[in-house]
Amino acid sequence: MLKSKISKSKILNSLLSCLLASLLLVNHSVKAETWKFEISPYLWLVNQQGQTGYVDENGIPVVVDMDMSFSEIFENLDGAALLNFQANKADWQFWIDLVYMKLKYETKTDFASAELTAKQKMLDIVAAYRFSNETNNQWYGYAGVRAIDISNSLEVRFLELNRKPNFGDDWYDPLIGIKNKWSFTEGFYLISRADIGGFGVGSDFSWGLNFTMNQDLSENWALKYSFRYLDIDYDDNDFIFDMASSGFGLGITYQF
Repeated sequence: MLKSKISKSKILNSLLSCLLASLLLVNHSVKAETWKFEISPYLWLVNQQGQTGYVDENGIPVVVDMDMSFSEIFENLDGAALLNFQANKADWQFWIDLVYMKLKYETKTDFASAELTAKQKMLDIVAAYRFSNETNNQWYGYAGVRAIDISNSLEVRFLELNRKPNFGDDWYDPLIGIKNKWSFTEGFYLISRADIGGFGVGSDFSWGLNFTMNQDLSENWALKYSFRYLDIDYDDNDFIFDMASSGFGLGITYQF
């Protein structure tokens, strides 16, 4: 398989080198323009549906079905951090997006009850170029890397037996996408994004959609109302993660 032949560190280093080269190119080629920055902590009212699990030492899959609403996730949330940072210069944009969640909840496998402790970390590092710039409508193409780290601890109880396997994995997904900015009235604009990734390098395939309404409050402050959907299908190193995450979001942005 392709992903077994390619070193994760080599993939990450290559993608980060390309992003760094783009950043240096922008800095030298558009010196007349100034950098503009945004930092946005936010909440994601996420729902998750899918499966996660592992293959045990006997080659038997142990799979946990997940179907959790935001209220269930919030009830079982044991820690979270969500942050977006963006840099803009002329036709170029760069952004970093961090999602971290730690959950604890009771669930069931086919043959036993279980308590699952799940840590999910996701970091997007992206470069975008504006290829169309009309008065109220702008289009960008973008590419980057998504680093994903899933760490699970499953306490399985079956009659008098009690097992506590740990399972998870980390991987890097290349991603490509398209972004639109539509300014439909003064102080309001809509950001729409769609991307695909993985391609067997990290996950088998992933795809996502993001819609964010921005409301300017002042020169430096804005509110963000968003909806995000992300589907990741990963099956490697005896670890299974086939998960769809979706939900509305709310954030506040400081621009400088």
